[in-house]
Amino acid sequence: MALVNNNKREINAKLVYYGPGLSGKTTSLNHVYAKLKPEFRGQLKTMNVQADKMYFFDFTPPGDANVNGYSVRLHIYTLKGEPAGPAPWKMVLKGVDGIVFVADSAPEKMAANRESLQNLDEFLRGFGQSISDIPLVFAYNKRDRADAVPVEEMQRMLNPRNRPGVPVAANKGEGVLNALLTLVKMVLKKLREEGAGEKNIYEPAFQQSIAVQGDEDISRYAVEDELVTETGTGSLLPAGEGAEPEISFFGNAEILGNGHMRLPLVISYGGREKTVTLDLKLG
Repeated sequence: MALVNNNKREINAKLVYYGPGLSGKTTSLNHVYAKLKPEFRGQLKTMNVQADKMYFFDFTPPGDANVNGYSVRLHIYTLKGEPAGPAPWKMVLKGVDGIVFVADSAPEKMAANRESLQNLDEFLRGFGQSISDIPLVFAYNKRDRADAVPVEEMQRMLNPRNRPGVPVAANKGEGVLNALLTLVKMVLKKLREEGAGEKNIYEPAFQQSIAVQGDEDISRYAVEDELVTETGTGSLLPAGEGAEPEISFFGNAEILGNGHMRLPLVISYGGREKTVTLDLKLG
């Protein structure tokens, strides 16, 4: 569920690259990060989630606010490979607003695609969401394989509801931005229809406000060539002289009722990162 800061007139939405192991989720996220101009994206970060690795960054395209007068900030997540159990995906998917399902076009991966889609349905139902209602785009990856299963067949197999599907070759960067932009437009459309920004949904006031224009062509804020850099699992580059601690979210706020709220945070300082959970009582 998108979080709204009414004081700053800002909406924060969560997007997830989901799919079977080695389907191209992390490759897709890395390509998006590399193509966005630095001024429109945050730092690419990694975090250990049990035995698995989560990648995430925030994405802030240029333009005026376009959802009921509120600006929008997109937070993009994925897990590398195939998690050993369901817990990491449950954490990443909690509060999700839109999903790119990265399907593997290799013939031997069709069963894995179906199983992954079934698991996604179960995860969402566990959060009270429906796979038929949430914005979802299928990225049919590895189209550059000579034996790739035809897109039409994958559509029939995985996408009977005829959700948007985009042919992708993530290792070449083909179709990756198109799939993401398609999802962004769907998410923004749903936020407008649901009156996001007009409802009293609380988000902590220390989130930063950045405007997003989701309907313009992604080429306006994408660069032609840029290397992705990251600082390693669970760590940042050493802090320089006079550096201050940096605090950021790695998930969504959890409303517990009776004025209680739980906030998952990452504190970065001196080349290290620590994950903490802050419990608050409003009153």
